[in-house]
Amino acid sequence: MADISDYAWFVRDLPVSASSVLLGKSRLYAGDWDGNLCCWSDQGDLLWTAQAEDRVERMCGASEAKPPFICVTAGSKVNCIDAASGEERWNHQLIGSSDLVTCSDDGNRILATSSVYEIELNDFIESTCWRFDGDGEIVRQDTFEERPWHLILDQSGAARMGLGRPRCGLIMQTDDEITHLNLAEDDPILCGATTSGKTVFGHASGIISLLSKNGKKMKSLFDESEESVLTLQSDGKVVIAGGDDGIARAISCKGGEIWAVDLGQPLDECTIAFEISGEKSCWVATWNGIQASLRIIGSESGKVHVEFDNLPRIRTLASRDDRVAVGMNDGRVMLFNQELFSRRISGEDNEQGVPIDEGDSSAGQNRLSLQEKLRSLRK
Repeated sequence: MADISDYAWFVRDLPVSASSVLLGKSRLYAGDWDGNLCCWSDQGDLLWTAQAEDRVERMCGASEAKPPFICVTAGSKVNCIDAASGEERWNHQLIGSSDLVTCSDDGNRILATSSVYEIELNDFIESTCWRFDGDGEIVRQDTFEERPWHLILDQSGAARMGLGRPRCGLIMQTDDEITHLNLAEDDPILCGATTSGKTVFGHASGIISLLSKNGKKMKSLFDESEESVLTLQSDGKVVIAGGDDGIARAISCKGGEIWAVDLGQPLDECTIAFEISGEKSCWVATWNGIQASLRIIGSESGKVHVEFDNLPRIRTLASRDDRVAVGMNDGRVMLFNQELFSRRISGEDNEQGVPIDEGDSSAGQNRLSLQEKLRSLRK
């Protein structure tokens, strides 16, 4: 049985269960259920730590802001944190529990959602979408009945939110107005993903839909399952999706199913990542209530390249360029590198899984020093 840590570029630990991970251009940010935040370099060096109010729900980054920052929803607040130092720039108290967060690349707009949960009704009774400028000043806030399950901010500054009941469909918010778009009547949106300018949604009915470029229409990409779509991700060409029936599906963004694989237990998290053997890889985590599994599947072929079983629950997955980050219930955070991971799968690497040091790729490189480097990355 494959040991997942043998395939990782490095493994680090949070104090408690990981809840969110974010990949920057050359950094890994992670948060846990107690509000601990950590930032590591791509080589695994700890750069800073910070403390949020409560469980870190979501994170986003403004890489073109001056200086760059990340935003975090945790507890009942949204926090803006300097990406280089970890120092808090500002925070704002929200109404209820903070949920989604997104921001423009230049950092001029930050959007966050929060929701109020009624214990007696066992349901959310209202949500608010908050719009801030880069200094943390409120530009606009709007409250409505539905809870948003996906939040998009386009280049023009317009936000769209995929909604649950009662109205379903989308809400569009700008600096000046808010509008409900009745695009999915009586079919709640449960999840969504936005990549390369394309947004897809997973619905309670089992439908997977694509939002039009103008954001005012939805096109069905797949409607052959009645199982609710609970998780999905897209790279702009392919959608990987699934739910409690344990079937992972790859759907073309042009429409139609590419493949379906029965994984035998409910899907929990997924992402689409770097190429393996000439095709993008789909990382799919499942959870049976006791143990988790992670399978790496070819996006075009449906081939399972490798599977890892008997894992703690995988709480969060993220991918960017040649890296994948995995956050687990036992607090472990793993970073995977395309070159090392591919070599481990192909069996061409040595027994220790030694990565190539890009700073010194000469043929006479000392193997023992590289082995020591890998061991230090895994501490």
